[in-house]
Amino acid sequence: MEDLSGKTIDRYKIVSEIGHGGMAVVYRAVDTVLDRNVAIKIILPEFADKEKLLKRFNREAKTLAKLSHSNIVKVLDYGEYTGSPYIVMEFMPGGTLSSRMGKALNYVEAAAILAPVARALHYAHQQKVVHRDVKPANILINESGQALLSDFGILKLVDTEESHGLTGTGKIVGTPSYMSPEQIRSKEVDGRSDIYSLGVVYFEMITGKKPYVANTPIELSLKHLNDPIPKARQIVRDLPPEIEHIFLKAMAKKLEERYQSMAAFADDLEKIAGKLSLASARVATPVTNPGLSRPTTGEQQAFVEKKPNNMRRWALIAIPVILVIAFGAIFFFSRGTGQAVPELTDTPAVVAISQPTEPPTGAPEATSTSESTQESQATATEAQTQEANTATPQVSQNEITLANISKLSENDRVEKTSVISIDWTNDGKWIIDAGSNAINFIDPTKANLIDHKISLPNQIPTAFAISPNSDKIYVLIKTTMQIYDIASQKLLNSYTVSGGVHSIAISSDSKFIALGILDNKVQLITPDDGKVLRTLRSSYGGWSVAFSTDGKKVVGGNTQGALMWESETGTWLNLSGGQDYLMKSLAFSRNGKYLAGGSKDTIFIWDAETGDLLNTLLGKFGNVNSLDFSKDSQLLVAGNEDSTVMIWNVSDGSLVNTLHKHVSPIYSVKFSPNGEKLVTGANEGVIIVWGQ
Repeated sequence: MEDLSGKTIDRYKIVSEIGHGGMAVVYRAVDTVLDRNVAIKIILPEFADKEKLLKRFNREAKTLAKLSHSNIVKVLDYGEYTGSPYIVMEFMPGGTLSSRMGKALNYVEAAAILAPVARALHYAHQQKVVHRDVKPANILINESGQALLSDFGILKLVDTEESHGLTGTGKIVGTPSYMSPEQIRSKEVDGRSDIYSLGVVYFEMITGKKPYVANTPIELSLKHLNDPIPKARQIVRDLPPEIEHIFLKAMAKKLEERYQSMAAFADDLEKIAGKLSLASARVATPVTNPGLSRPTTGEQQAFVEKKPNNMRRWALIAIPVILVIAFGAIFFFSRGTGQAVPELTDTPAVVAISQPTEPPTGAPEATSTSESTQESQATATEAQTQEANTATPQVSQNEITLANISKLSENDRVEKTSVISIDWTNDGKWIIDAGSNAINFIDPTKANLIDHKISLPNQIPTAFAISPNSDKIYVLIKTTMQIYDIASQKLLNSYTVSGGVHSIAISSDSKFIALGILDNKVQLITPDDGKVLRTLRSSYGGWSVAFSTDGKKVVGGNTQGALMWESETGTWLNLSGGQDYLMKSLAFSRNGKYLAGGSKDTIFIWDAETGDLLNTLLGKFGNVNSLDFSKDSQLLVAGNEDSTVMIWNVSDGSLVNTLHKHVSPIYSVKFSPNGEKLVTGANEGVIIVWGQ
């Protein structure tokens, strides 16, 4: 078929081809009457010369145009062009779910994406419409990241009188990788056939692999007919048993053993996703940013984008002038009042000095100078003792720094354990690992074994947080927060939290726990009783939450980047850049200067004070599941979906080391409190402690 780009079909101006299949071509077009983008599918001429096909096309187009569901791509119009039938649909700028396939997704995330699709299919089944070709390529993504179902068999019209199964004209209704056994046998199908296909899609999303693979469509079809359902837990070790049960019910060979309705399948998906109403579930669909140049080959290709900012250029000119005026004023007023001028350094201690408390009204003038000077100097000395002086850093010989990062090596490891999330207690005594059925305590001085554990029979933690004074662990299991004493490993308390909580964090003053919730919000609650203090409206996701070092800011990651607020007031704070990305991980630097966010093949670094985007680090490493800054805040470590642990120079965005000992997606990376160790945990059930 000739390229129709630039031509006009009725009221539609063809812009460009966006897809080509065995039976149709898809074009992006502009509706010249309503001035909107649409997608037009035109059946190829070789399939358009059958009178019966054209009649059936018109009949089915009318039926599909009547389907009205928020997760079904709307058919807007239909007609013929030079004898070839076409349909006009909503234009989905985010492409298809196929772009997310090939690498394993978290089973909760995958369920959240597919649950609204299952609801859409249930609606279609109630309208007596069976899809017959459910697959990732037919799940489209809109500009908001929402998954919508498309292609209700209207382009498979050759499966009529002259085509039966894998014979006839050679065309089949459905795609062999996702076809149900009854489709393959050319039997009558009902909604349970779509259940089988959606089960295959869910399997592929979670494992990163199709359940059956073969060299030819015939061989593949025979596997769907005869081979047992593969065990997903052999691929993803930490997969809960209930997920395996879903596969058994969705992909059963016999119809009577399968889910009997798509509604029942949707119910189970929604339970996995957090017992939410997931009609608005979204999947991240990064829109191409012309300013970001992505690498094309090799996992080690990593780039940094420093965005030009005219305001910053003016700031470079204005800041020296402002500083001169400010220091002159300080000098003048300090001489006039007799107060000491604080010495300017690059240390965190400057913060303590630069916010002096005004003397009480009526305080004697004569005693101010000497005592104030001594007090100020004592405050500075104390602050400098507590925190490293960046001008003259007190670095231990074993601390991991930019200077010795190339010498990092494996010190020890724990194998054959379950890894969901890992963290250190602030006193450095324990590495704590949340895994399936247990919270494991690992002594970092003898990390080859688990010292003791908190048993959680048949329970899988979603996330956990350790109190700043290292005395309690807050463990999230579905909608229950369980609090354990670290010293005794005894349960202290438990309370119910909102459904769909995906991530948690605790503030440094133990005043707040932040909950990242799938259903468009971040909640701040009191740690010990779960009282809701504040609800911060967000976008769909709740994939990550983090507090700033001082606890004054909280940030949440969602399907549209990250949002930041003041913890005390809930005031929204500026955070520029990354709005087109699903933010899987977040971390503040220990010096409070930086915030990092991890997405697919992308890491963002912001100025934590202003919210300005400083650097964008790019590579071919998949989703960034975990981030952490080194003790001196000069290094950023990233745990990646491609099994690599990458360490970056924060100041210039260069990649300074890559650790390759893991063989599956990295779930957690954390520097020790003293900065001398790095712990990493991966899906294969291995925890590695790294050091000099």
